[in-house]
Amino acid sequence: MPINHEKIQWLQEELKPHREALMQHALYENIQDLNNLRVFMEHHVFAVWDFMSLLKSLQRHLTCVEVPWVPFGNPANRRLINAIVLEEETDVDQDGQPISHFELYTRAMEECGADTSLMLEFLYGLQHGKSVYTQLENLPVPGNTQDFVKHTFQIIQSGQPHRIAAAFTFGREDVIPDMFRCMVGDMSRRYPGTVDTFQYYMDRHIQLDEEMHSPLAMQMVSILCGQDEDKWRQCHEEAIACYRMRLHLWDGILAAIQKA
Repeated sequence: MPINHEKIQWLQEELKPHREALMQHALYENIQDLNNLRVFMEHHVFAVWDFMSLLKSLQRHLTCVEVPWVPFGNPANRRLINAIVLEEETDVDQDGQPISHFELYTRAMEECGADTSLMLEFLYGLQHGKSVYTQLENLPVPGNTQDFVKHTFQIIQSGQPHRIAAAFTFGREDVIPDMFRCMVGDMSRRYPGTVDTFQYYMDRHIQLDEEMHSPLAMQMVSILCGQDEDKWRQCHEEAIACYRMRLHLWDGILAAIQKA
């Protein structure tokens, strides 16, 4: 099914003021040194993690992940989401070895001296049966970061693939390249050997999101919404909510940097 360019362009035009507000956030200019970057990563890693949950939620809705297998859903959407999962969950590192983007990010944290202990404790609880909400509330996860992750899981729990796809596409994939361009700066030159993996992670995200994932995700939204005006309207609402929540997360990280 071809992408509905008219509706996608309408959505992009409607979201432009929210995107511009995000691009003009004061956070970027306040990441001036390695300590600032560490604070950023210790908060942002939760957004990297919950993005994977959005991704896998879409895969569950759009493909068959049960045994016995049966044909399920739109074949075009199956191909689109599986193509994205392939590179998000099993991309390659600088040495060509398979790795998820989340694991690449935590490796980058370790390389630059950021603290991964909170995220590891969070994951440990999940692996031993605790809920996301329990972990968020029982661990010292910063308030704005908690709000961001809870919002993501409210979208997931809606069980509506078009809303999840809108959050994934317009709240995450489509905006990530521009956000990262604001942050790359001259960190690699100033801190040789300390932010190499982070630089690679960002370059990889920019390449994949612009060249592949963003167009694929927009096509996925188009297929899921079809000619249903209500679904397009709900995607619009969800995307705006995601932009606002990203700004909320950025506010929290900026406050933490200034406090530090």
